[in-house]
Amino acid sequence: MSRTPLIEASVADGPSLSQNASHDWEDGVPHPHLNPIKLKAMAMKLRHRVQGVEFRRKASESSGNSLPGPAVVAMQSGERPASADVSGRSSSVLQVIVGTDNLVGLKTIFAHPLSVILIASPLGIMADSLDWGAGAMFWLNFLALVPLAKILGDSTEELAASLNNDTVTGLLNATFGNAVEMIVSVQSIRTNLLAIVKTSLLGSVLSNILLVLGTAFFLGGLTKSTTRRGRFHSFNVVSEDFERNGSTRLEKEQKFPVKSALISMAMLLFSCMSFALPTVFNALPSDDSQSVLKVSRIGAIIVLLCYVAYLIFQLVTHGKTLANEEQTLATGLEEEEEADDEDSPALTFGCAFFLMAVCTVVVAVNSEFLVRAIESVVKEEGIPESFIGVILLPIAGNACEHASAIRFAMQDRPGLAIGIAVGSSTQIALLVVPFSVIVAWILDKPLNLDFGLLNTSVVTLSILVVLTLVLDGRSNWFKGYIMCSMYCFLSVLYWFTPQSV
Repeated sequence: MSRTPLIEASVADGPSLSQNASHDWEDGVPHPHLNPIKLKAMAMKLRHRVQGVEFRRKASESSGNSLPGPAVVAMQSGERPASADVSGRSSSVLQVIVGTDNLVGLKTIFAHPLSVILIASPLGIMADSLDWGAGAMFWLNFLALVPLAKILGDSTEELAASLNNDTVTGLLNATFGNAVEMIVSVQSIRTNLLAIVKTSLLGSVLSNILLVLGTAFFLGGLTKSTTRRGRFHSFNVVSEDFERNGSTRLEKEQKFPVKSALISMAMLLFSCMSFALPTVFNALPSDDSQSVLKVSRIGAIIVLLCYVAYLIFQLVTHGKTLANEEQTLATGLEEEEEADDEDSPALTFGCAFFLMAVCTVVVAVNSEFLVRAIESVVKEEGIPESFIGVILLPIAGNACEHASAIRFAMQDRPGLAIGIAVGSSTQIALLVVPFSVIVAWILDKPLNLDFGLLNTSVVTLSILVVLTLVLDGRSNWFKGYIMCSMYCFLSVLYWFTPQSV
């Protein structure tokens, strides 16, 4: 494999990702609404910068325009990239690669602490044949899904970027954006663990809007910022005190576009309706399980068509409208970059597709052994089935979203964190839930949309609380603490939930 051209751009004196824009949301800047494609592209770019590299398309070089940025010099082919801190800012220099480089691209994916846990994947597969017990098989395969979910999400981002087609990219993100949840659901349906299907999908929604978003708000509100007032954050202290004391965590408040947040929460409330109404319908005194099953299957088709219509709205009929609204926030990521200077994927199409295919197969194998061990773990170790479904399984599937949302929040970009967390929850409720019902219908399994009164009450109240917290367009560490506390309370609740509920 030939090495691609390398250049080195100094970023030590340049503005950070959260400080580039000169305007504040309170100064009349439009409130953009990012679609999932733009969020995935930003997450990919952030992952590259965490590893100290940036990929740019060859078209920028062939056009004759010099690449922007201060102090651009040639880099030796053997020189290693500079390290980057958790916020995505390089400590000294930023290595810029023109075009794709599979070796460096794979490094940005696998050079992560979670990659160490990949050893659990073959061990989890061997645990059954080596008779290590159901407990060992469950926990090894559970741990294996955590890095596999991240790698699958990263490879999907790279493949989507290499396609350079918004429509195909949207369909790809819709299909593989929550691939782990979909695979676990199919395996659970095959094993006739229908309760696990419902609780795991419910838990994925709760995990994203409470744990992921709560952690992002909490850490984002406690992260130091070098400027008193920025586009997405502010400190309620006088300028003289801030300049005298330097960066601080006290009196910090992050800001995000209210319109975008409310649109996302409205979609999530609509998705919540898709399984709240069948639950209420089943609570009627008629006790007609067949009618509930028919309503659920027809309703699943309707909800799935709504999700397809949403994709068409975003990617086909109103793509330019949304792109114009997104322009302010998209270009604000790097003010010194030209709008046409798009970021390049790190991997070629073939490498990204191969990595995604292999990872999907491995996830399917590990999830099969994981689901097979659930019933034995419930009986032998006394872990409630509802706790496994609502709390444990979603943690493995949401590792990628969790990391991306936290990084954006620590960069003072809480709006992007909301887009990732709430967007993933919406995709699960509007796509994965009806998909599971239809798959069960094909396999002749009686999976309906009756999630139970307790589960429906939990998810509805959680959505309403989160909606209340984002109404003012402000976030701080205390709001994040409230969300995380709610998730901890629900964890305790589902640990003591009776099996029959």
